[in-house]
Amino acid sequence: MDFSAVHVHLAINHSPLYGEIFAFCLILFGLIRKRREFVTAAFVVCIIAALGAIASDLTGDKAADFVSHAKPPIAGVDTTLIKEHDEAANFCVISSCITGFLAIVALFIGHRHGARPRWMEVTIAVLIAWSLSVAGRTALLGGRIHHEEVRALAVHTP
Repeated sequence: MDFSAVHVHLAINHSPLYGEIFAFCLILFGLIRKRREFVTAAFVVCIIAALGAIASDLTGDKAADFVSHAKPPIAGVDTTLIKEHDEAANFCVISSCITGFLAIVALFIGHRHGARPRWMEVTIAVLIAWSLSVAGRTALLGGRIHHEEVRALAVHTP
């Protein structure tokens, strides 16, 4: 079977969203129960989610080119929605990379000093929530490109 950037994009495009969801659940549990190992795991998952966002974005441009220029056009695909999804994906990469970078910083601080300040963990929890919301919006916009049932949920106001 011949795998292209389109196949890779379709295979990994949910990884940033699910990664951020998992990281958020881990960090909430870790902060509430005061279990540092769960907070540390959330930081690692957050870094992996950022890498997934980068990979999804890199393959997304080739997928968009393929879908936009497909002859005959692919049934059910609304190519007019690709630009908005692409812009949201760029912002998703930025938000997840900021969060992932600060998670790396927190991991280094924890490794060097033996403990991380609580305010740093809470700040990164807020950033994970922010990245999750950005990834969720990006996923919604991407779903609208090909899934008519998601497109039907869009509210258009005059």
